[in-house]
Amino acid sequence: MSQKQSPPKEIPVHRDKLGRKIELENFVCYPSSNNLDIGKVVKITPKMVLVSRIPDKYRKWGGESRKYPCDLVLVEGKDVTMYILRNSA
Repeated sequence: MSQKQSPPKEIPVHRDKLGRKIELENFVCYPSSNNLDIGKVVKITPKMVLVSRIPDKYRKWGGESRKYPCDLVLVEGKDVTMYILRNSA
C-alpha cells in the first residue's frame, strides 16, 4: 500500500509597497514602533512575511517579526552593505 503524498506547498507571491516581488533572503525596510528597521526575509506565509532584524550599534540583538507585505519596502544590496558598515561597532 502506498500513501498519497501531498504536492509541495507553493510559496505565495507577495509584493512590497512599491509593487516589487518579495522573495526569501531579500532585505527590506519595515516599521517597528516609532522606528524604521532593516531586516532580512526569513519566511513567507500565505498572509504575512517573517522578517529578521539586522542588529545595529544601538540594539545588538536581532529579532523576528511578522509584517504584512504592504508594510515592507525592498532595499538594494549596496544600501544594506553601507548600513551594516556604518552601524556595526
